[in-house]
Amino acid sequence: MDGYSAIMYCIRNRTWLLTLLIFSGCNPPVFRQERNVVGTWKIDSMFNYVNGFTEMNNIADEHWSMFQYSADGVLAERKFGLKKDYRYQFVAADSLIYTDSSGALLSGFKVLRLDGKQLVLKKMHKPFLSGKNQELYEIRFFSKVPPDSLLDNSVTLRKPTR
Repeated sequence: MDGYSAIMYCIRNRTWLLTLLIFSGCNPPVFRQERNVVGTWKIDSMFNYVNGFTEMNNIADEHWSMFQYSADGVLAERKFGLKKDYRYQFVAADSLIYTDSSGALLSGFKVLRLDGKQLVLKKMHKPFLSGKNQELYEIRFFSKVPPDSLLDNSVTLRKPTR
C-alpha cells in the first residue's frame, strides 16, 4: 500500500487522528536543524580524545575557520582570506555530512547540540595504530556570529601565542 492509499484508508475508517500523528512526526527535527544551522559560526574551542588522553584547546587563532551555512545547503568555509564551498546535509537530526560539488562524501559529524546560539559537532577519527579498543574523536564547539558583527569586522581571531 503506497502513502496516498494509506492516508485514504485511514480517512475512510475514521482513523484520521492516527494518520495525522504518524505523518506529523516525519522528521520535524531535521527541518528544525536545517533552520537553526543557517548563519555564520565561529569555533570557540576544540576537544580531542585519543585512547584516554584528552586535550582542550580554547584559544582561538587564525588557523580556525569561520563557517557560513546557507539555507540552500551550501557551506562556505573561510580562512586566511580564502573561501571553500561545500554542500552540507542533515541525514538525520543528529547527523551532518559535508560533500563536494559532485556529491562525494568529505566528512561526517554527530550533532551533539544545535540551537540558535551554539553548535557542537563530534567527528570520529580513524585509529593511529592497528588493534582493538581504540577511540579517537574531536568535538568542536561553535557559537553563532551575529550578522552585525560581520559587517564591522569585530569578529577577529588572534595569532597563535605558542
